[in-house]
Amino acid sequence: MEEIIDSGALNGKEKITEILNRRHKERELHIQAAKLERQKDAESTEALQYFEVSFEEKVKLIRNTLENVTSSDRKAQVFADSQNEIYDLQRYLSSSTFFLNEYRIKVCQNTINELSKLLDTLRNELLPKKKFGFKSKKIVKMINEKDAKDQDLKQSSEATGTSGENHIKWTFSERAEQLIELSASAVNDQTITASKLKNCLIRIEGHPGSLQFAQLDNCVVVCGPTARSIFLDDCTDCKFVVACQQLRCHRSRACDMYLYVTSRAIIEDCKAIRVACYNHQYENIEEDFKQSGLDLSCNNWNILDDFNWLSTDKPSPNWSLLDQEQTIVDWNSYLHSFQQMHSLTSVDH
Repeated sequence: MEEIIDSGALNGKEKITEILNRRHKERELHIQAAKLERQKDAESTEALQYFEVSFEEKVKLIRNTLENVTSSDRKAQVFADSQNEIYDLQRYLSSSTFFLNEYRIKVCQNTINELSKLLDTLRNELLPKKKFGFKSKKIVKMINEKDAKDQDLKQSSEATGTSGENHIKWTFSERAEQLIELSASAVNDQTITASKLKNCLIRIEGHPGSLQFAQLDNCVVVCGPTARSIFLDDCTDCKFVVACQQLRCHRSRACDMYLYVTSRAIIEDCKAIRVACYNHQYENIEEDFKQSGLDLSCNNWNILDDFNWLSTDKPSPNWSLLDQEQTIVDWNSYLHSFQQMHSLTSVDH
């Protein structure tokens, strides 16, 4: 009888001890969780403060560099370095969005956009570009007429106190169903610009200095390595086979890009962009790459920065990798088919 009583008392003590131990552990876990939450808040606050200081310092550095560029005798290099710093600033913002609120992200993005516009404005003002011109009298007349219209627009803008668009002398413009071929001797180290083309095939040999295309519709552009930058604006249903140091694409839709780019390509206000690796092959391509100065060990063709998509945990819906089965491998056959399909007229330049 005494043994049963003692055994019951012992079981009761064990239960009480177990309950006390469980409560103690729960209290410790609660204290630890609260401590971790405080640490998390402190780290988040510290990260935000560090970001704000670092971001503002980078912005001031870029702005000061651009404001003092007029006194530099190496303006082209300053602009190239500043462009890379703006790219780095954009990546820094994109990687920090998980602890920034929506308002702060928008403010920082506006700041980056302002820096980009300032750089583009200064570059257009301070770096006169060499333009390739055709010998055709018709083309010369077209350019002269456009110059006159642009001059009238400039005077009108000045009279009304508004700023017009940047003055551009297009290498060729307003073409349809044409095969446009530019030889290496004509384009090497030159700036080539084109606008308002439809159902055109543009083949550019050699190593141009830079390219700028605007308002292309269902066109194919195949080009050798470009030393500096490529700008695309308002292009639809096009294919670009290009290699360059920097590529920037605005307001374009349903375009396939076969890229060799040493810095990350940038898209803004674009939809349905598909990318693949640059696979154009022709005689002397190795020499053209050498002359262009592009780094053959660095190709970021599959990494795009979308200025309209700041989320780091989800891919941008505005671009994707081109499926392997849809990737064009034999460009000679494709270009021949494209030329036959649209009955392209070869233009002698």
